[in-house]
Amino acid sequence: MDDIKGSSRRQLSLSFVGRLVLLGVVSYSLIAAGISLVLLNRIETQANFTRDTQIPLILTQTRNAVKIERLSSLLRSIYLAKDRRLERQIQLQIQALTQGFSFDQNARLIEGSRQIADETKIIAKLRQQARDLREGETSSATAASDADDVDKLTTQSYDRAMHTIDAMAAQLSGDAAVVADDLASEIQRSAGHMQVGWILILLVPSLFATVLLIAARRHLTAPIVAAIDNLERIGKNERVVSLKRAPRIAELAMIDAAIVAYGQVSDDLHRTNAILHGLAEQDPLTGLANRRTFENHLTSALSRRATVSPDLSIIMVDVDHFKSVNDTFGHLVGDRALAAVADVLSSLPWHANSLVARYGGEEFVIVLEDCSQQQAVERAESLRRSIQELSIETHGGTSLRLTASFGLAVANHASDAPAEIVAAADGALYSAKRNGRNNVQVASRPGEMSKAS
Repeated sequence: MDDIKGSSRRQLSLSFVGRLVLLGVVSYSLIAAGISLVLLNRIETQANFTRDTQIPLILTQTRNAVKIERLSSLLRSIYLAKDRRLERQIQLQIQALTQGFSFDQNARLIEGSRQIADETKIIAKLRQQARDLREGETSSATAASDADDVDKLTTQSYDRAMHTIDAMAAQLSGDAAVVADDLASEIQRSAGHMQVGWILILLVPSLFATVLLIAARRHLTAPIVAAIDNLERIGKNERVVSLKRAPRIAELAMIDAAIVAYGQVSDDLHRTNAILHGLAEQDPLTGLANRRTFENHLTSALSRRATVSPDLSIIMVDVDHFKSVNDTFGHLVGDRALAAVADVLSSLPWHANSLVARYGGEEFVIVLEDCSQQQAVERAESLRRSIQELSIETHGGTSLRLTASFGLAVANHASDAPAEIVAAADGALYSAKRNGRNNVQVASRPGEMSKAS
């Protein structure tokens, strides 16, 4: 604290610098004082605007970014929660967060938070309906079907809420970019005026010009250039660099502190966007790539296969009798089983361009590049045996054993479309199901299946 106070006492204002110029050269006093006052007024105006408007706006954006990230986490928690009491606690937290947006002067954020609160109520209500259906008539196929329909509605409501959160985060990022652009423009305009002013002052006798140039470079130009460099770093998503010593000019010190604070906010926003981008490409339960990522990867792999990776195979994996696992042991055990299968599938040392993804439900898919059909069959058999050796602990203390069926297809022609090779692998998978499950079937080409030895 003492160091900070001492630094503040050593700082000078441009008005004091102007008075020194007036005392040094009487004949040039009026011009130098006028230029100094103009520069001072511009910097003071910008500093006051930054302090009164930009910094509160930056702090508000920081709080909103944290609240949006928290909303995303709570929404995912209430979607995955299975306990009514926990759902109620999470719902109350979401309502408290969404009500906090009502204090901001941003109609879109307020509307988005209201939609999220409404979707949260819908999710909680649908979860309770599904539980009532499952607990009321466990042996009724109609009740189970109705519960599945309710689960689908719950997922749709969750997807709508997550889409709203993505839109709120995108808007907040856009607002931050506007603030950065405005602040950079003001700094650059002030820097331009200051350069013109000091050029005029340097027309005085050479000795005075030399002394003034040294002072200007040390106490004015260096902080301004550092501020502009920091703004350029923010534009390039790079970390800002703080000055080793605080500027002697109080207004420049305030601007430097504002830019450093804004750079930290910008870093937080980029990290938040990176997290949201990762969630959009990753399956939250297993940590594998999701179906959209798989489809994009397969399209890219097929486009470069003719020149880079001529051998390309698709393996589709389906856990056998998985519905009975959920019905018998519950969804928590089912989720644990899917996570264990995902660990097995991702355990082999795949090629750098290969991909393991969750296709949907209990289905997984593997894209193999630089891997012949025989190698793909051997790897599929290794995975099948590893899954068969899994032992999943249940709530009753018993161990759950799993098996899986595998369907393998190879891209035979340069014109193969993603849908065709996926359909071939899917057909091979269903052939494995028809042949007693827990085996590997190969589709040599669309319409022809062969059982792996």
